[in-house]
Formats: sequence, structure tokens, C-alpha cells
Amino acid sequence: MINGPSRASLADFDSLLELANECFPEDRDQGGILARWPHCYMPEKVRNYLIIKDGPKVVSNVGYVDQTLLVNGEEVKVAGITGVATWPTYRHRGLMTQLLNYAISIMRKEGYAFSDLGGDRQRYARFGWERAGRQWLFDITQRSLHFHADAQKDCQVDQYEARPDEIDSTLALHGRELLGVKRTRHLHEMLLGRKGKEVRLARGSEGIAAYVVANPGEKDLEIIEFGGTSDGVYALLLHFMEAHGSEMIRIYSPWSHPLNPLFFSLSSRWHVNCQRMIKILDLEATLRGFANQIITRYRQLGLQGSRNISLGIEGTDQLVKIKFSPEELLVSRISSPSGVLMLSEPQMVRLLFGPGTPSAELTLPSSAHFLEGLLPLNFYIWVNDCV
Repeated sequence: MINGPSRASLADFDSLLELANECFPEDRDQGGILARWPHCYMPEKVRNYLIIKDGPKVVSNVGYVDQTLLVNGEEVKVAGITGVATWPTYRHRGLMTQLLNYAISIMRKEGYAFSDLGGDRQRYARFGWERAGRQWLFDITQRSLHFHADAQKDCQVDQYEARPDEIDSTLALHGRELLGVKRTRHLHEMLLGRKGKEVRLARGSEGIAAYVVANPGEKDLEIIEFGGTSDGVYALLLHFMEAHGSEMIRIYSPWSHPLNPLFFSLSSRWHVNCQRMIKILDLEATLRGFANQIITRYRQLGLQGSRNISLGIEGTDQLVKIKFSPEELLVSRISSPSGVLMLSEPQMVRLLFGPGTPSAELTLPSSAHFLEGLLPLNFYIWVNDCV
């Protein structure tokens, strides 16, 4: 008998893992779901798994993971969608549609600003998720890496062994990032210990200077997280290229990371990628979360006085008035759509988070041309944090 959607309980956890292992065989065969995705499948967070059951068996599941994004000193409450799975014999019955709609209603009630997920755009677009964000992908070859003649090579590269001092030092390096998911020490240790990842440290005269988290492949290697000094990261790239005999290293990097000039100098090619798919759950909370970033840009543009614009998402009650000034960003809900720039859910995501500027998305009224310098907004979820 089919029951649900409902929240999972601890009694459902083993059945959840069985479903995940069935639907994600690559993870199952390369160490197991728990070892490869420990930050997603946590018994203590089992209520965040939304399920449909047939008797005692979980036959369909959607999970959402708490992700507090750090954005220029602000914290934004975000929910990452994970574990989207249905037993093959139960597919094409509309179970996942029920679960995703249920997840959306719960995430809104629990006060999340927006939700992120990976996956196929066509599959999730009808539920309001759209590709967004800006991430650099740098491709480095053996030739381009060694062409960087001015780099320092005096750092010692060591295997990460998860010793307390290594956890603390790499967490401190990660904590210097302006954009990313807020980590506790436990979460940081968990992420650096994921099955299938390789973590290396670069030690200088004053201790750990840099670290890198990599996904090894048969020919190529992906750098999915890094932190520390330019010299230290360069030494780690040299190590990985030589140790693995890789034909290419691909680095995933935030849009405005301080080490990007190094990666540009080392790369044979690069391109920009939309990192995740985003669904705005609360437009007001989303804008408030990026207030520091917006105000900083407003000042950098040399804009004086205040400017106003009203935005709304079609088919919802999410209508807001935004007042911009060099001192503050004021966002307030409004009830009337009169004078509001109304956009569809995908349009609003692309307006705020890109990858293009607003004029690439729509024709702005003359009073809103200043948005060209303020948008798109920057956020980042390191690949190693993705759920």
C-alpha cells in the first residue's frame, strides 16, 4: 500500500540507503553511499528526507540538506536537494512530482531563502529551478603548468592524514573564503574524509600553506576545493600532475577568487559554468542575504543617493520593493503589483544570479539601468560541499 509523502524516521534509514544504492550504482560500487556522501546521509538529519513508502519499503525519496551560505559576511539559509531517487519498478507514477512539491512547501515554511540542486535542467525547470551562478573551469596541461616559470617550488607536499592540527589548519584556510558553505569542524573533517577524494597539503616554513581536494580520474584530475597561498597551491598542482601522470587538471573556482590570476596564467583554456540550479523560495530573504555584496558594489560604482525598484515573481505573492543606497539596502514586501517588474521564476533566477548581466535577460526600464553594475550576484558552493 502506497503511503506518503511524509517525513522519514530513523526506522526508515536502512531502507533509504537501500534505495540510494539501487539508484546510484556507481557510488555503491566505489565505496558506498555513506562513505562517499556522508554530509547528505546523516541519521541525525533523517527528518529532512521526504519519502513515499509501499508498506515498510521506501520507494521514492527527496532529501534536503541545510546549507548556510556565507556571502561577504552575511549568512543565507539555503537548502540543497539531494538523494532524488525512485525504485525503477515504481517510476512513471508521479511519485517524484509529489515529493518535490512537498519539499518546496516544507522549505518555504522552514524559512529557506532559496534551494539549490544539481541535475538535468529540463527535469527540474517545471518545478522552478533554473541554472545560475558563475564558476570558472580552468584546464591545465603539463605544458601549460610548467610554462609558469616564475612560480615558487619550495613547498613540501604531504599526504593529508586527518590529524587534529591538519583539520584545524585546513579549516582556518577555508574560513578565509568570502563565499561558501559555513562549516563546523565536524563537517570540514567529514568533507575532507570523503571516500574517493584525494587531499594533499603544502607545507612551508610557517606550517601548512595550502591544501587541495581532488577527484582522480583515469586520464584527467579535477580540483574541487583548494585554499591557501599561491605558491602552495602551485606546488600541489605540480605534485598531482607528476604523481598521477594526468593529461589535464581541471580546477573549479569561484568567480572572483584571489587565486584566479594564477590559474589564468597556468591554463591552456578556460570557460565559465553555471554551477548549480536555483529555486528562489523567499525573494525578500534572498535579497537581504546579499545586502553587503550589493552595497559594496553600489559604493564601488560611485553611485550617490538612493534608487528604488520593485520586483515580483509571476504566479506568486512574492512582491518586494528594494531601496538601494551607499549606506544600506532596504527590502520590504508589498501587496500591489502596480509598477512592479514581474518575471517568471527562471527569469528572476537569471536576473539575480546570471551568468549574464541583466540586459542579457530582459530590457530594463531606464530607471533600472544601474542594475547592470550590481548584478549578477556572486555565491559559491564548493564542489566538495555540493549535495
